[in-house]
Amino acid sequence: MKPYYQDDAVTIYHSDCREIVPTLGRFDLILTDPPYEISTSGGGIGGRRQYLKDIKGFTDGGFDESILDAFDNWACFCSITQMPRLIQRAMVRRWMLVTWNKTNPTPLVNGNYLPDTEYIVHSFPSGGLCGGYEARSRFIVHPAQQHNLHPNEKPVAVVSKMIRVGTAEGQTILDPFAGSGTTGRAAKDLGRKAVLIEREEKYCEIAAKRMAQEVLTL
Repeated sequence: MKPYYQDDAVTIYHSDCREIVPTLGRFDLILTDPPYEISTSGGGIGGRRQYLKDIKGFTDGGFDESILDAFDNWACFCSITQMPRLIQRAMVRRWMLVTWNKTNPTPLVNGNYLPDTEYIVHSFPSGGLCGGYEARSRFIVHPAQQHNLHPNEKPVAVVSKMIRVGTAEGQTILDPFAGSGTTGRAAKDLGRKAVLIEREEKYCEIAAKRMAQEVLTL
Protein backbone atom coordinates (compact mmCIF):
# COMPACT_ATOMS: atom_id res chain seq x y z
CA MET A 1 0.00 0.00 0.00
CA LYS A 2 1.23 3.47 -0.87
CA PRO A 3 1.76 5.65 2.22
CA TYR A 4 -0.44 8.69 2.74
CA TYR A 5 2.65 10.51 4.03
CA GLN A 6 6.29 9.57 4.49
CA ASP A 7 9.49 11.22 5.65
CA ASP A 8 12.74 9.91 7.10
CA ALA A 9 11.15 9.17 10.49
CA VAL A 10 7.39 8.69 10.06
CA THR A 11 5.14 6.81 7.65
CA ILE A 12 1.37 7.28 7.68
CA TYR A 13 -1.12 4.87 6.11
CA HIS A 14 -4.75 5.73 5.46
CA SER A 15 -6.21 2.30 6.16
CA ASP A 16 -7.99 0.01 8.60
CA CYS A 17 -5.32 -1.45 10.87
CA ARG A 18 -6.90 -4.92 10.72
CA GLU A 19 -6.11 -5.06 7.02
CA ILE A 20 -2.60 -3.64 6.98
CA VAL A 21 -0.92 -4.61 10.28
CA PRO A 22 -0.38 -8.27 9.23
CA THR A 23 1.61 -7.04 6.20
CA LEU A 24 3.99 -4.71 8.05
CA GLY A 25 6.30 -7.09 9.90
CA ARG A 26 7.87 -6.53 13.32
CA PHE A 27 8.17 -3.39 15.45
CA ASP A 28 10.07 -2.51 18.61
CA LEU A 29 6.96 -1.15 20.34
CA ILE A 30 3.23 -0.94 19.69
CA LEU A 31 1.99 2.25 21.33
CA THR A 32 -1.61 3.13 20.75
CA ASP A 33 -4.71 4.86 22.07
CA PRO A 34 -7.53 2.75 20.57
CA PRO A 35 -11.28 3.31 20.88
CA TYR A 36 -12.35 2.97 24.50
CA GLU A 37 -15.34 0.97 25.66
CA ILE A 38 -17.51 3.53 27.40
CA SER A 39 -21.18 4.35 27.62
CA THR A 40 -22.32 7.54 25.92
CA SER A 41 -26.01 7.01 26.54
CA GLY A 42 -26.27 7.96 30.20
CA GLY A 43 -28.54 10.71 31.37
CA GLY A 44 -27.85 13.71 33.55
CA ILE A 45 -24.92 16.06 33.15
CA GLY A 46 -22.54 13.28 32.07
CA GLY A 47 -24.73 12.18 29.21
CA ARG A 48 -24.85 15.71 27.85
CA ARG A 49 -21.09 16.39 27.89
CA GLN A 50 -19.90 17.53 24.48
CA TYR A 51 -16.99 15.09 24.58
CA LEU A 52 -19.35 12.12 24.85
CA LYS A 53 -21.47 13.47 22.04
CA ASP A 54 -18.38 13.84 19.85
CA ILE A 55 -17.24 10.23 20.24
CA LYS A 56 -20.61 8.44 20.24
CA GLY A 57 -20.54 5.85 17.45
CA PHE A 58 -17.00 6.93 16.51
CA THR A 59 -14.50 5.93 19.18
CA ASP A 60 -16.65 4.56 22.00
CA GLY A 61 -17.10 0.95 20.89
CA GLY A 62 -13.78 -0.62 21.80
CA PHE A 63 -11.46 -2.49 19.42
CA ASP A 64 -10.26 -5.99 18.53
CA GLU A 65 -7.72 -6.53 21.30
CA SER A 66 -6.25 -9.61 19.59
CA ILE A 67 -4.31 -7.25 17.32
CA LEU A 68 -1.83 -6.91 20.19
CA ASP A 69 -1.11 -10.64 20.48
CA ALA A 70 1.45 -10.74 17.67
CA PHE A 71 3.76 -8.33 19.52
CA ASP A 72 5.80 -8.81 22.69
CA ASN A 73 6.19 -5.11 23.58
CA TRP A 74 3.02 -3.06 23.58
CA ALA A 75 1.55 -0.17 25.55
CA CYS A 76 -2.15 0.45 25.19
CA PHE A 77 -4.32 3.23 26.61
CA CYS A 78 -7.65 1.84 27.77
CA SER A 79 -10.85 2.41 29.71
CA ILE A 80 -11.42 0.81 33.10
CA THR A 81 -13.77 -1.65 31.35
CA GLN A 82 -11.08 -2.83 28.94
CA MET A 83 -8.29 -2.88 31.52
CA PRO A 84 -8.90 -6.36 33.04
CA ARG A 85 -8.91 -8.02 29.61
CA LEU A 86 -5.74 -6.22 28.53
CA ILE A 87 -4.00 -7.20 31.76
CA GLN A 88 -4.92 -10.82 31.07
CA ARG A 89 -3.30 -10.50 27.64
CA ALA A 90 -0.26 -8.79 29.12
CA MET A 91 0.33 -11.44 31.78
CA VAL A 92 1.96 -13.85 29.31
CA ARG A 93 5.13 -11.78 29.93
CA ARG A 94 6.12 -8.94 32.25
CA TRP A 95 3.62 -6.11 32.51
CA MET A 96 2.74 -2.92 34.34
CA LEU A 97 -0.30 -0.71 34.75
CA VAL A 98 0.71 2.92 34.24
CA THR A 99 -1.67 5.74 35.15
CA TRP A 100 -2.00 9.23 33.72
CA ASN A 101 -3.23 11.47 36.52
CA LYS A 102 -4.73 14.72 35.26
CA THR A 103 -4.20 17.88 37.27
CA ASN A 104 -7.23 19.55 35.65
CA PRO A 105 -9.99 16.93 35.39
CA THR A 106 -13.47 17.83 34.31
CA PRO A 107 -15.21 19.00 37.55
CA LEU A 108 -17.92 16.39 37.19
CA VAL A 109 -18.59 13.65 39.76
CA ASN A 110 -22.31 12.80 39.36
CA GLY A 111 -22.14 10.55 42.45
CA ASN A 112 -18.79 9.02 41.52
CA TYR A 113 -15.04 9.76 41.65
CA LEU A 114 -13.51 12.49 39.54
CA PRO A 115 -12.56 11.42 35.98
CA ASP A 116 -8.94 12.32 36.67
CA THR A 117 -7.17 9.06 35.77
CA GLU A 118 -6.54 7.19 32.53
CA TYR A 119 -4.84 3.82 32.22
CA ILE A 120 -2.05 2.37 30.10
CA VAL A 121 -1.29 -1.37 30.14
CA HIS A 122 2.31 -2.07 29.15
CA SER A 123 3.33 -5.62 28.24
CA PHE A 124 7.07 -6.11 27.71
CA PRO A 125 9.70 -8.87 27.60
CA SER A 126 12.20 -9.45 30.40
CA GLY A 127 14.91 -6.82 30.12
CA GLY A 128 12.78 -4.88 27.66
CA LEU A 129 12.43 -1.57 29.50
CA CYS A 130 14.46 1.44 28.42
CA GLY A 131 15.20 4.82 29.96
CA GLY A 132 16.53 5.80 33.34
CA TYR A 133 15.06 6.20 36.79
CA GLU A 134 12.54 8.92 35.87
CA ALA A 135 11.25 6.99 32.84
CA ARG A 136 10.36 3.99 35.03
CA SER A 137 7.71 5.75 37.11
CA ARG A 138 4.35 3.97 37.20
CA PHE A 139 2.39 7.21 36.98
CA ILE A 140 2.33 10.35 34.87
CA VAL A 141 1.10 13.66 36.29
CA HIS A 142 0.17 16.06 33.50
CA PRO A 143 -2.82 18.28 32.66
CA ALA A 144 -5.32 17.32 30.00
CA GLN A 145 -5.26 19.39 26.82
CA GLN A 146 -8.07 21.87 26.32
CA HIS A 147 -7.94 22.34 22.54
CA ASN A 148 -7.46 19.03 20.75
CA LEU A 149 -7.19 18.11 17.08
CA HIS A 150 -8.98 14.79 17.81
CA PRO A 151 -11.67 13.97 20.42
CA ASN A 152 -9.38 11.47 22.18
CA GLU A 153 -6.01 13.15 21.67
CA LYS A 154 -3.38 12.63 24.38
CA PRO A 155 -0.71 15.19 25.29
CA VAL A 156 2.68 14.70 23.63
CA ALA A 157 4.31 14.62 27.08
CA VAL A 158 2.18 11.64 28.17
CA VAL A 159 2.92 9.67 25.00
CA SER A 160 6.62 10.61 25.20
CA LYS A 161 6.93 8.97 28.62
CA MET A 162 5.80 5.63 27.20
CA ILE A 163 8.14 6.00 24.23
CA ARG A 164 11.11 6.61 26.53
CA VAL A 165 10.39 3.56 28.66
CA GLY A 166 9.44 1.32 25.73
CA THR A 167 12.11 2.07 23.13
CA ALA A 168 15.68 3.17 22.62
CA GLU A 169 16.67 5.93 20.23
CA GLY A 170 16.48 4.83 16.61
CA GLN A 171 13.90 2.09 17.22
CA THR A 172 10.53 1.92 15.45
CA ILE A 173 7.03 2.27 16.91
CA LEU A 174 3.69 1.24 15.41
CA ASP A 175 0.47 3.08 16.26
CA PRO A 176 -2.48 1.29 14.60
CA PHE A 177 -5.02 3.87 15.88
CA ALA A 178 -3.05 7.01 15.12
CA GLY A 179 -5.72 9.71 15.30
CA SER A 180 -4.08 13.10 14.87
CA GLY A 181 -0.57 11.63 15.00
CA THR A 182 0.63 12.32 18.56
CA THR A 183 2.66 9.09 18.66
CA GLY A 184 4.44 10.04 15.46
CA ARG A 185 5.09 13.58 16.64
CA ALA A 186 6.54 12.38 19.94
CA ALA A 187 8.59 9.64 18.27
CA LYS A 188 10.10 12.09 15.82
CA ASP A 189 10.96 14.56 18.57
CA LEU A 190 12.70 11.78 20.54
CA GLY A 191 14.77 10.37 17.70
CA ARG A 192 12.62 7.30 17.03
CA LYS A 193 10.81 6.16 13.90
CA ALA A 194 7.08 5.50 13.66
CA VAL A 195 4.47 3.92 11.42
CA LEU A 196 0.98 5.36 11.90
CA ILE A 197 -2.30 3.88 10.69
CA GLU A 198 -5.52 5.89 10.65
CA ARG A 199 -8.79 5.06 8.90
CA GLU A 200 -10.22 8.61 8.88
CA GLU A 201 -8.60 10.64 6.12
CA LYS A 202 -9.17 13.99 7.83
CA TYR A 203 -6.98 12.84 10.72
CA CYS A 204 -4.34 11.49 8.32
CA GLU A 205 -4.16 15.01 6.90
CA ILE A 206 -3.84 16.57 10.36
CA ALA A 207 -1.16 14.04 11.32
CA ALA A 208 0.78 14.67 8.12
CA LYS A 209 0.84 18.39 8.82
CA ARG A 210 2.13 17.74 12.36
CA MET A 211 4.90 15.48 11.03
CA ALA A 212 6.00 18.15 8.57
CA GLN A 213 6.81 20.54 11.42
CA GLU A 214 10.37 20.93 12.64
CA VAL A 215 11.51 18.50 15.33
CA LEU A 216 10.81 19.97 18.76
CA THR A 217 13.32 20.00 21.61
CA LEU A 218 11.84 18.32 24.69
